[in-house]
Amino acid sequence: MKLVNWSYARRYNIKAIFDEFPHVVVLFRQIGGYYFIYSMKGLTPEHVPGRRDYVQMEYLLNRELGMLEAYLQRKTR
Repeated sequence: MKLVNWSYARRYNIKAIFDEFPHVVVLFRQIGGYYFIYSMKGLTPEHVPGRRDYVQMEYLLNRELGMLEAYLQRKTR
């Protein structure tokens, strides 16, 4: 999976699009020095990401923004 595009959105959110789910806009929010998935728009019943996909999306965005260390040190890991 690759991070295709990301941009800042309203209220401290980041919008991102990934190549495996190009029709889905993933919204991230910051907590504790890293970003996590807050919501998704454009999901279809045929293409629902699994837990592994969520973790990979969070990893890629945090790496892109230079917050990977905080993401790897999170408590819920």
